[in-house]
Amino acid sequence: MLFDMPLFAGLSAGRKQWLLANLSELHLKRGEILMREGQTVTHHFVLLEGELLTEKRVAGRQVIDDTRAAPVSIAEASLLAQMPLPLTFTASTDCYLVSLTESVVRTLMNECESFSSQIFRSMYGRISAYDMFILSGEKLAALGRLSAGLAHELNNPAAAVARAADGMRDALDSLHRATRALVLSALPAGIMDTLDEWANRAPPAVDATPQGALRQSEAEDQFAQWLSSHGLEKPWLIAPRLVAAGFAPDELDAVASRVSREQFGAAIGWLAATFEMRFLSEQTWLGAGRISEIVKAMKSYSYMDQAPLQVVDIHNGIEDTLTIMQHRLKHGVTVTRDYDRALPPVPVYGSELNQVWTNLIDNAVDAMDESGELTIRSHREGNCAVIEISDTGPGIPEDVMPRLFEPFFTTKPPGKGNGLGLHIAYRTVVHRHDGRLTVVANEGGTTFQVRLPLVHRHAAPG
Repeated sequence: MLFDMPLFAGLSAGRKQWLLANLSELHLKRGEILMREGQTVTHHFVLLEGELLTEKRVAGRQVIDDTRAAPVSIAEASLLAQMPLPLTFTASTDCYLVSLTESVVRTLMNECESFSSQIFRSMYGRISAYDMFILSGEKLAALGRLSAGLAHELNNPAAAVARAADGMRDALDSLHRATRALVLSALPAGIMDTLDEWANRAPPAVDATPQGALRQSEAEDQFAQWLSSHGLEKPWLIAPRLVAAGFAPDELDAVASRVSREQFGAAIGWLAATFEMRFLSEQTWLGAGRISEIVKAMKSYSYMDQAPLQVVDIHNGIEDTLTIMQHRLKHGVTVTRDYDRALPPVPVYGSELNQVWTNLIDNAVDAMDESGELTIRSHREGNCAVIEISDTGPGIPEDVMPRLFEPFFTTKPPGKGNGLGLHIAYRTVVHRHDGRLTVVANEGGTTFQVRLPLVHRHAAPG
């Protein structure tokens, strides 16, 4: 079986006899470990019977990589490169192997062209598979982080909708009681017309500044005192709704002076209950709208149900990315947009390019420590669309710049990044889109510049 493998098929009869005299045999029981990830490799192994399971430690946990079934060559790349083993090999069945020392392997490589060709072909295949494994793992990890952020972002409007819906039950009961009291109070028709007009009045804009909140609190206290002086019960519950609707005591004086205390109480109670119901309805509408916006952005971000290569408005993908990354931006990042809306549609792999925007924006937010200005610009330069993503962070040291797009290179602390985000962005822009990804950095911040051709080499001619 050994000499039926392409690896050894080209050996001369003499070399085959020499090899048999210089190999060692090894038997593994199911569950036994052949080699562990990170150890120094001293032998090249050939699995002749059985199956090995390969695993790798990713983000602190053991992840299954692949299975290797006989006959197969093992660990030649790590042996020849004198690098630590990247995987753990465990027998998933009883296994029979032979092992060759490094000196034996190097002798065969020097004297047998077919052996060395098969070794290099095997090494290339393993490296490519390992590269894809690592990149897939990083994409899954990024998707996990994105999903966690989206879950948090969806939770806020969902909770608001739930609170508003729960409050509507009590508000509906209050409105029912207030309407009955209003009918029984027999208010004059003119007063009823005034109440109806007030109930349909649009509320004023909300002043969200600290000074605005303080002014509103003072207005509520004064209004509650005024309502109390006119005989209303629990004025502290009614005053906030009336103030939020833009009312002041002097506006209600005309009604209060024309009706009895009981009638005035019924009128104001109905008005406050109506505003409460409207407020809760508005909260439900806003929450549901925000949920719909996030879901729509996520569907567009992933280009669900669409062909991979699309001719798109590049700004839509950036905006979708900003929407689903809101959880990373809302703590202190100001986003400034400077878009050239005359930029023509660009042929891109939409979901892959959105991953580029995600990685570049995420990198910028980290560089600013989640507080600063993020500027996104777009313009046309010849036959390319140019997108610039700038941050106001401390910049990138000169000695780091040449290694910025290398896989696994990172200046972030352990647990913060694994050095693949910018590498994936580079591969996507350069290899998938025939574009360019460059960076300019100084003490005032960093700008990543993405150039995308307006005609993709794989796109059909228009």
